[in-house]
Amino acid sequence: MTFNPKEGVCLDRVESYDVDLIENLLRCQLNKLGVKDMFNDKRVVIKPNMVMKKSPEAAATTHPAVLEAVIRILKETAAEIIIAESPGGLYTAQTLSAAYKGCGLYEVAEKYGVKLNFDTSSKNVNAPLAKTSKMFDIISPILDSDVIVNLAKLKSHSLTGYSGAVKNYFGTVPGVTKFEMHARFPDYNDFSSMLVDLCEMLHSEKKTFNILDGILAMEGNGPTGGEPRKLGCLLSGVNPFTVDIVGTSIIKAEGIIMLEEGVRRGYCPEKAEDVTLICDETVGDFTVDDFAKPDTKRKGGSSLLAKLPTMFGGRLNSWLQPRPVINKKLCVGCGECERSCPKHTIEIRKNSNGKKQAYIIDEACIKCYCCQELCPFKAVKIKKNPIIKLIGG
Repeated sequence: MTFNPKEGVCLDRVESYDVDLIENLLRCQLNKLGVKDMFNDKRVVIKPNMVMKKSPEAAATTHPAVLEAVIRILKETAAEIIIAESPGGLYTAQTLSAAYKGCGLYEVAEKYGVKLNFDTSSKNVNAPLAKTSKMFDIISPILDSDVIVNLAKLKSHSLTGYSGAVKNYFGTVPGVTKFEMHARFPDYNDFSSMLVDLCEMLHSEKKTFNILDGILAMEGNGPTGGEPRKLGCLLSGVNPFTVDIVGTSIIKAEGIIMLEEGVRRGYCPEKAEDVTLICDETVGDFTVDDFAKPDTKRKGGSSLLAKLPTMFGGRLNSWLQPRPVINKKLCVGCGECERSCPKHTIEIRKNSNGKKQAYIIDEACIKCYCCQELCPFKAVKIKKNPIIKLIGG
C-alpha cells in the first residue's frame, strides 16, 4: 500500500483541551474522512509522543486530553487497545513507567482500563521499497497491531526543522537504536530520507490514522527545549505526509527535507493549497507569521547547509554547521547527554570546583542535536558558525 497524495486532511479550530470537545471533533473528522469503521474488531496501538518525561503544559508530548478522547472512540469498536512508544534514552520498563506517569498518560490508561506497553522486545523488519534504509528495528507492539493511531505533536525541531506526524513514527524504533540511526545517517538528507522509508514501511504493513495536535504547539528549540505556542488547531488524516504539509503551512516552516522527499516520491502535494482539505475555514485562517524557528534554522541555519554541495568531501558543510555547546551555568552533570550521544563524543568531568559537567568533543560531533533534545535542564545550546551569521544577517 502506498500513500495517496489526494487523501483528505481534516482541520478544526480547538481552543482548549476539553476532552468532550476533542472527542466530538475527532468523531466528525473520522466520518468526514470516511474511515470511522477502520478500528472495528482490530488490534489498535496508540502511538503517542513521549520523547521525554515532560508535563503536558510543556507542549513537548501528547496531551492526556487527546489520548482520552481517542480511547473513548476506540473502546466502542476496537478488539484490543494498547499504548506503546519508545521515548528517548534507554528502552526499559522503568523508563517507560516514568514517561507514562510524567507525561500524564498513566492516569488516563488506568481510568479506561487500557493496557500500557512494558514489553521492551523488538524485531528487525525489511523495507524493500526503501531508498536509504532497507531494514528497521521496530518495537514489538507496533508490529503486533492491525492499526496504528499516531498521536503527533506540532513542534519545531532543531535537526529536521519540524516535527509532526511523519517524524513521530521515529518513536517506533527502540531506545538507543534511535541513536544508532543518527550515527548511521549523520547527513540531514539521508536522515530525512530514512524517516520517509520508515513511514512508508509501517504504512505498507499497517493501517494508520494520524492526529496532529496544534492546540498547544511548541516553537523555538523543539522538540523539547522550545516554548509552548497556542495555535488552536487539530488535524487528522490517513496520510501523514498530507497532514504534515498542512501543519508546516500553518507555521510557515519551509525546507523540511523529509516532506520534500515525500513530494519527490509522490506521497503528497508540494503545497497545502493542493491538499484535499476538509475544513470550514482555510489554512490561511490558522496561519501564524511569527512562529519561532529553532536556532539551527534561523537565517542561514542547517536547512541551508543541508543543501550545500559536498565540497572538499563534505568537510566544508560539516565545518559550517551549527554545533551544540554546553551552558555551564545550567549543566548539573546528570549524564543524560552522555548517554544519548550516538557517537559517544560527550564526557562528564569534574571542573576546577569539583562540580560534574558535560564536555563535548567537537571533532567527533555529528551535529544530530540528540543532546539538546534530551537534556532535562535546557543546558545545551546551539552555536552558529560566525560566517553563517554574517551571511544570514
